[in-house]
Amino acid sequence: MKKRIALLLSVAMLVGMTAGCGGGSKDSGGGTTTPAAEAGQTAGGTAEGGSGPAVPAHKETLVIGTDADINTLDLQKQQDQINNIILKNTHQTLVFFTNGADGEERFVPCLATDWEFKDDTHIVMHLRDDVYFNDGNKTPMTAEDVKFTLDMAMENMVASNLAGYVACNVVDDHTIEIEIESYNNEFVQTLASVPLSIQSKKAYDDGVTDPFYIGTGPYKFDEWVEGEYCRIVKVADYWGNDIPAGENLAPGVSDAIEFRPYIEASSRVIALQSGEIDVCVNPPINELQYLEEDKNLTVFEQPGTRLFYFAFNVEKAPWDNQKLRQAVACAIDRDAVLEAAVYGKGTLQKTILNRGLWGFYDDMEGFNYDVDRAKALMAEAGYPDGGIKTTLSYASGTPYEQIATVIQANLAAIGVEATLEPMETATLKSACVDGSQELFLWRWNEDSKVDFVYRDLFYTDSGSNYHHYSDTKVDGLVDTVATEKDPEKRLAAAQELQEYLVDACPQVPLYIANLVIAYNKNLQGQYLFGGGNHDWRHAYIAE
Repeated sequence: MKKRIALLLSVAMLVGMTAGCGGGSKDSGGGTTTPAAEAGQTAGGTAEGGSGPAVPAHKETLVIGTDADINTLDLQKQQDQINNIILKNTHQTLVFFTNGADGEERFVPCLATDWEFKDDTHIVMHLRDDVYFNDGNKTPMTAEDVKFTLDMAMENMVASNLAGYVACNVVDDHTIEIEIESYNNEFVQTLASVPLSIQSKKAYDDGVTDPFYIGTGPYKFDEWVEGEYCRIVKVADYWGNDIPAGENLAPGVSDAIEFRPYIEASSRVIALQSGEIDVCVNPPINELQYLEEDKNLTVFEQPGTRLFYFAFNVEKAPWDNQKLRQAVACAIDRDAVLEAAVYGKGTLQKTILNRGLWGFYDDMEGFNYDVDRAKALMAEAGYPDGGIKTTLSYASGTPYEQIATVIQANLAAIGVEATLEPMETATLKSACVDGSQELFLWRWNEDSKVDFVYRDLFYTDSGSNYHHYSDTKVDGLVDTVATEKDPEKRLAAAQELQEYLVDACPQVPLYIANLVIAYNKNLQGQYLFGGGNHDWRHAYIAE
């Protein structure tokens, strides 16, 4: 399928428009920038005729080789990382997540200049008054667009991102008051989510074809050929052209950014070495040596945030037995898993929370690899001789194939015979939602909100609770972490929640994968996230 947006929408198309016009998640919290970015030299580019800082000499198009293809660019009908990576170039949010290091402010103004809680359930936000949409007509962004975007989100699949949202009231053109059901420590952080980027109410009202393409960012869509590439181009009359280099809202540098999917990892490597692409996302670990030997390339590695885990459907017997789950946890050799999956390039952990998130706690006893303890727990669970047959489901390909093979052998040592069941990711996801799976492998990345881990994965009846786990104590602690204003009490609740979930064992955390990425040695201005949610808005290949 080929989607063509002739530099998004032509002026003539919009001017002549009538109602009949046609029309799916860092080290200790730190993102990584290049030295040039830190020196404020990255985002100094201006569009033609702009009056901002001079544009550094650069290659016209930055080409990024991805390990997944986009499936939709309708912001509110998806929550997939690859889609969001593209959309954050073309759209902007009220609040921006910096992914800054510990001690730094991680949520800063973006399209909103400031905000405050008027009381526990009302948040007043002031908006920038100089923003306009990339629609060819410079349509101003106002409070009506914010209200429209948030209200529309409640009717789409991203409604869970706005849990607790009641209404958005327009005070004036550049002031809104958001009403929520009850106080929530992370509601403002929610507004940094890419699917909640502000969209144009006018574009929807006017019947524009695919109105969700219209954003306020420094880039706009040019062309998407499914399975081949998605190209975005720098906005010539971007509203932020005079914003200084290095700032969040500064203009881009590369004239165009092209995202090309190479699902086969070795193909990405070949494309990088031949110069077809400038960036290779997630290069295969077993080929890093060859990339490191290439004088024209840089291989970058840092601790990550994406947690890979083994999990149980606790509604399916015999996995409704907590002692049995604990026995399996003790039987898994996580060191062997880490080595098989990523050649040791990762970090083992016991807790269920992604590293870098507020309240991360990993000092509980947990379940280390101990076959004797595993067999003792098997006996306590009522299975002294094992004799259990089950199925382990996982997404086809690396690293899941390698993980599954190690775990299959581990479980056999305690009398659990696991049949391996690889499947397409979408099929596995459907099985997990339906609850037809028994044991499964999954991964989860979250780098900004703890509620997107606790509530999404473990809260009763959550759509992402693939464990089908339900516990009123857990639900209560999740709510406490979300709403408790006393910092010490909130932190204590978070620690108790993590300890409780590790002991309940609906999942066995395996490892946090390191961020590994390879790129042209002249790449500048990139901002890398440990979980892969990279920011390419100000990146370019220096010449």
